[in-house]
Amino acid sequence: MQEPTREQLQAMAYVDGELGPADRATFESLLATRPDLQLEVTQMRKLGLLARAMAAPEPIDHEWKRLELDPLQRASTSLGFAALGFGTAGLAGWVGFELWTSEMQLLPKLLLGLVCAGALLLFLVTLRGRLRTLPYDPYTEIER
Repeated sequence: MQEPTREQLQAMAYVDGELGPADRATFESLLATRPDLQLEVTQMRKLGLLARAMAAPEPIDHEWKRLELDPLQRASTSLGFAALGFGTAGLAGWVGFELWTSEMQLLPKLLLGLVCAGALLLFLVTLRGRLRTLPYDPYTEIER
């Protein structure tokens, strides 16, 4: 088996997305004038797609798919998230009510209120960021 040429190594790096902007531009200008190199890049891309398509699923993937279909797993997960959400909302309401009606001094009330408000704000900002970037997440459709 012969060693790959410099152009073949560049083609591999190009297909794998490993070239920097300057090297990528140089290689693409070379590609525009070399049909044989274009064919090589096309074959490398096909080989990569074929390798991904032929890979056997990991055993853990089978188990995750089985768990996704299990009614007990789905119901338990939904119930757990609902309990967590209602419990958090109830606890936050109770803390707010206690802060409002207690005889505690003003400074501890403010500090505890700031902690609760900060936690809520961080949660909402994180949720907003995740929901806004979800359409751009390239991994949502990826299966191992």
